[in-house]
Amino acid sequence: MKQRLARAGLVLVMIAGSFLNVRAQYAHPDLKSGKIVVRKVLIVPPRATVTKSGMKGNETLIAESGIVEAALPAIVAEAVQGKGCTVLGNVFAPEALEKNQDLKFAVADIQDRFDALYNHMSEKPKDVRNGRFTLGDEVANFNPGAAADALVFVRAWGVVNTGGKKVLGAIAGVNETDYIVVNVAIVDSQSGAVLYYGQSATGGGYLEHPERLEKPMEASFKEWKVAKQK
Repeated sequence: MKQRLARAGLVLVMIAGSFLNVRAQYAHPDLKSGKIVVRKVLIVPPRATVTKSGMKGNETLIAESGIVEAALPAIVAEAVQGKGCTVLGNVFAPEALEKNQDLKFAVADIQDRFDALYNHMSEKPKDVRNGRFTLGDEVANFNPGAAADALVFVRAWGVVNTGGKKVLGAIAGVNETDYIVVNVAIVDSQSGAVLYYGQSATGGGYLEHPERLEKPMEASFKEWKVAKQK
């Protein structure tokens, strides 16, 4: 599944012609109309996979995946705050999860439930506009999200090509480009409805310079309108 999504992301990149132009946004009708208003969100720990693509196949890079996971919360938070929304403090620090096993299991459970939904949502993301996708109202039992209007889930897939593969690609007339695709979903903390889905991407160098995700991430929230507080 991850490899298929990564390939889909690469196709999207190639079609767009520029990594900074690779973005898509889909809003739930109630969010777009203002019937549902999101002013406070809680960012659930991101999940990221970075793969080294070489002549002999692919290899998951654990440390590099961790670099992306560590960088994404602040990048997403900045984009969300740029829309005028409040990001609640992070209660998911590793030390906090180790001290609270109930919280650790609750986070793992809601992450896995989201991934199961995401497998379907990623195939037809436009259906977010029809209000098709939901985690179910059981999401209201996720205590860390009680103070938030919505939960933010982040999934990222990146590819780093080896020098040998890039050389062979150049000989074959194929540009083997490093890239990362990041998908963000905003989920109603009470009903479980997926209110917003955004996608952004950038090219190589994101491991050394994660800040390169800032501008495309900001663009991925373009269609999310946050009502001003009265």
